[in-house]
Amino acid sequence: MSHPLKDEPEKTQELLDAVVNGTPDLIYAKDLEGRYLLINREAAKWYGKPAEEILGLDDSDLFPDEIVQVLRENDHQVLVSAASSTLQERVVDRQGRPCVFLSTKGPLFDDSGRVSGIFSISRDITEQVQAQELLLANQEQLRALAIELSLAEEKERRRIAAELHDEIGQNLALAKLKLTDCREDFKLPAAATRMVRELELLLERTIQEVRTLTFQISPPLLYEVGLEAALDWLAEQFQAKHKLRVSFDSDLRSKPDEELGAALYHVARELLVNVVKHAQAKSVSITISQRGQRLELKVSDDGKGFPAQVEGDRAMSGFGLFNIRQRVQHLGGQLELASGPGGTEVTVRVPFAEADEYLIGSL
Repeated sequence: MSHPLKDEPEKTQELLDAVVNGTPDLIYAKDLEGRYLLINREAAKWYGKPAEEILGLDDSDLFPDEIVQVLRENDHQVLVSAASSTLQERVVDRQGRPCVFLSTKGPLFDDSGRVSGIFSISRDITEQVQAQELLLANQEQLRALAIELSLAEEKERRRIAAELHDEIGQNLALAKLKLTDCREDFKLPAAATRMVRELELLLERTIQEVRTLTFQISPPLLYEVGLEAALDWLAEQFQAKHKLRVSFDSDLRSKPDEELGAALYHVARELLVNVVKHAQAKSVSITISQRGQRLELKVSDDGKGFPAQVEGDRAMSGFGLFNIRQRVQHLGGQLELASGPGGTEVTVRVPFAEADEYLIGSL
């Protein structure tokens, strides 16, 4: 009968063999020359050779030269640093298909504490990486489509605004003119004269509404003068129509292009609409400024703020901010929301490269 203590090393070795060969990960060890000292069953299966045939070989016996160079560089980093690290390694399998492994590599030490080789535990993450790359590609495609849709939307806004001005606006103005001529040229009964005057006033109000709607849809100021003039006009309109104190301030040093200017104008307008609908505010401030290579648009109000239990994405989706955030993200920017009992502040930051000609023109 064997002594239990004498059996302990043998049992430990059996357990280690079971763990090393039972894992789905690829496990191996190499000496300082890159020769395989140990390889588990899964790694030997992936290499397509029995483990005993791989022992003593190096990577040049198993992989193409370009893969060997990458593996040796990764191994060298471990040997030099004498510390473990985790990294992605891209190799090809026996069928020539690209594979990605998440490898944890570490040093082996001899009895004197000197580095004598390396070990590696590698997990195949090819499917996860491919899924992530596909997701990123789809996101980029969606971003491109969203930008294209935004441009088409802005083009349609300008078309509708032009038709409102050129067709409906002019027809209303002509109708008002004819009514005025009718009232002045013909001797109408007093009751008919009052009716014509009422119609003239109604047409005048309608003409003003059409003009306001035309500016809100696609303000000519935005394209003829620039974003600052359009936002200043927008502040005046909301102050007059909704009885809000609306201030506007800007420190732009250069002029955004039409696409970016139009996008920020409509973001500001939607934020103001959101204030009118939900905030119960008395005053609102709009500021736009340059911070290096970014533009910052900020809309702040002194309203009731969001309920304490409504935060994050719920606030974005429930209070009309979801579409605004999507528009901002399509510009490559970010939207930040801060809300409390004293009001709400929405900050939009988007990339912006200054155009030299605007800087020169402002000197």
